[in-house]
Amino acid sequence: MPIDFKQFVSNILDICFPTTCCNCGEIVESRGLCSECWKKIRWISEPKCKICGIPFEVGITDICVACMNKKPCFDQASAAFEYNDSSKNIILKFKHGDATYLCPQLAAWIYSASKDIIPDADLLIPVPVHFFKRLKRKYNQSELLARELEKLSGILYEPRILQKKKHTHRQEGLSKKTRLQNVRGSFCANEKYAHFLRGKNVVLIDDVLTTGATADECAKVLKKHGARKVTVLVVARVALDS
Repeated sequence: MPIDFKQFVSNILDICFPTTCCNCGEIVESRGLCSECWKKIRWISEPKCKICGIPFEVGITDICVACMNKKPCFDQASAAFEYNDSSKNIILKFKHGDATYLCPQLAAWIYSASKDIIPDADLLIPVPVHFFKRLKRKYNQSELLARELEKLSGILYEPRILQKKKHTHRQEGLSKKTRLQNVRGSFCANEKYAHFLRGKNVVLIDDVLTTGATADECAKVLKKHGARKVTVLVVARVALDS
């Protein structure tokens, strides 16, 4: 019987580099999470705010208090799971730990959670990082996610339109008010490519949505340059009690 070389190499790679859980690192049969971590992750579904995507405990209303008081510039936001003690290790490994191998799985979770959003999209635009931050981190995690989502959805990924012109402090640990002040005026559109936005349904891609300050500032720029609708898709969403 002839040897299937591809299968032989695949078996060797599985032995040398076994597939591990995205969260705890335990060896698993297929890409994703082990059964214990899967049970701990809080996957976001209804009820949730129809604008910012924040999950509710009880579905008394479909819009959260924050969005009632001040509607964000983006039209809708959706996340795969809640950012909490059970899931934050996945995000931190991907964002700050050079674990870019997690990207295809994270993008697949975003895609699965946005099946009602993606079909109406015209452009996928990643939240940009400043040149200095990119130089330090070596990559923009939002760009990596947007590229993978382009493969899954067939929607055009366009990283040249939105730019970060101002170097800002990290948002982690800042209050909502300080986050808003920190990112105000820090994004702009590249005039060479901004015409692509006119009349388009734009999907803004990022890793985590916390207060929505960054997404709101980006949406403001995109709409100023003609975007008809801006939807935000992220891997994880910080909930009210966080």
